[in-house]
Parts: sequence; C-alpha cells; structure tokens
Amino acid sequence: MAEHATDALDRARMDAKLTHGDLFLRYFELGGMSSALQVEAFCYGALEPNDHDHDVVVHAINERFSEMGQNHPVPYSDDS
Repeated sequence: MAEHATDALDRARMDAKLTHGDLFLRYFELGGMSSALQVEAFCYGALEPNDHDHDVVVHAINERFSEMGQNHPVPYSDDS
C-alpha cells in the first residue's frame, strides 16, 4: 500500500461528517471484517490496514462524500 499520512483517514472521516461508529457500520455493511476498535485505529494510524481493509474504509468514506454531492477524494490503495 502506498504511504499515507497517519491521520489522513481520520481527516477524511471528519470531513465526511462521520463518527467512528458511523464509519464502522458503513465499513461492516460493505463486508469489512475488522472490529470497530481496529477501524478506529486505522483512522489514527495506530494500526496499518492491509490493502483490502484500507479500500473498504475508503469506500465507506467516499460513499458518504457521494451522498453529500461531492466527488470521492480519498484515494484507494492502488490510486497512487
């Protein structure tokens, strides 16, 4: 996976106006299998997600941006 700023996912989460709980529910609905605590740790950079988990978190955030009428600004792991 490409290098990302440690808090880039959390900044994107906040920009998308999602709580950690909201993000976890969206992640889980998309088939993510990590725990809510792990997803929160991914956001803070405390745990490095594998490419699949990163992309599921990013997809959940980007879907929210789409709902808000915006583009999908958060890059997927292969978008570098």
